Amino acid sequence: MKKTCLLVSVVLAATLLLALVPFSVFALTVPTFSLSESSYRLQYVLPAGTTFNGSIATTGSVRFWVSDPNMAQIVNLGIIDNADAFSFVAKQNGTYTFNFENDLPNTIQVSFSYVTNPTIPGGGSSGIVWAYLVIFVVVAVVGSVVIIFVIRRTTKMDDSGDRQV
Repeated sequence: MKKTCLLVSVVLAATLLLALVPFSVFALTVPTFSLSESSYRLQYVLPAGTTFNGSIATTGSVRFWVSDPNMAQIVNLGIIDNADAFSFVAKQNGTYTFNFENDLPNTIQVSFSYVTNPTIPGGGSSGIVWAYLVIFVVVAVVGSVVIIFVIRRTTKMDDSGDRQV
């Protein structure tokens, strides 16, 4: 009985820790920026073979395109009125430019988030990402300890109950 409870507690603890695996890939969000009859550029250095998945949400109309290191246009979403997403694989090493443009006088807010595979260094809010990872690990470890404690306590109660009979 003790070995079974110990095995169950180890399996539960491992399951709790494995639940963190999806959190190893984080979407990075660039702080929201405003556009009013202006353009905005973001640049990322990508190694060849990097998959870049991005999403854009706006409060108005914005034109969006991506240029490779040779300034050739590789993504063109045209005018985005609300939200859109895109993906590409970097064909070569270098700086890729993400262009946002608003030709209208009204100010719009733009939110841009992305995920890369492999993760690119210096990708925006990585400090926040590590803080979340530390929090999830701490919660998983504490949760595992609590699970093991509860199972052991239940086992001890069962064992003491068996002795009285």
